[in-house]
Amino acid sequence: MKIVVFGDSILKGVITIPNSGKLFDTTENDSLTLAQKELGFELDNRSIYGNITSKGLVKLQKFFEKGGEADFCVIEFGSNDCDYDWGTLVQKVPLEQYLENLASMVNLCRTNKVTPLMMGLIPYVCDDWFKTIIKGQDEAAILNFLGGTAETLGKNQLIYKNVQADFVQKNNVQFLDPWTIFEGHKELMCYDGIHPNEKGYELLSKAWIKFLSEVKKEF
Repeated sequence: MKIVVFGDSILKGVITIPNSGKLFDTTENDSLTLAQKELGFELDNRSIYGNITSKGLVKLQKFFEKGGEADFCVIEFGSNDCDYDWGTLVQKVPLEQYLENLASMVNLCRTNKVTPLMMGLIPYVCDDWFKTIIKGQDEAAILNFLGGTAETLGKNQLIYKNVQADFVQKNNVQFLDPWTIFEGHKELMCYDGIHPNEKGYELLSKAWIKFLSEVKKEF
């Protein structure tokens, strides 16, 4: 089977390494590559660092306009959508638009006889993510915006997580939810608080292997 992927840095396999001199690195052992080695499917991974649904929708439209084909399309967005531009404190994709974009991507897939699949969000490690956010920014302003606590970051992300879970149920989209794998397991995350580390990606790959072994084609 062929799987095309439109997602963000999580499915790109981004990791952050202390003192590497880079904003981020990319592991060769990302979750889908590891799953591919186990299951042998054809993988076209178009995930991009920092990706949001608005950009992903445009990329997916172009994919189909150019005659792109696949058996399944993995759609993985949310943690960047619910995030803010920390210089302006403006949300990247408001909740209503996020849902509209998800619906458009799912409909595009089905119109083109490709089965949509979706992966859920991975919970922030809020304190670590806050430390990452404030680098080069006005820490006091950001903390004030968050109501005095970094935990607001997680509460905001949880709203998108819950809305997405409701969306997939109502629209009968086959769904991989990694939340429980990572919740409360800081040891599976990079120091930036948002990306899995090598061990985290390994565990996520096992979830993909099980999930992809059981998915059903709609067409």
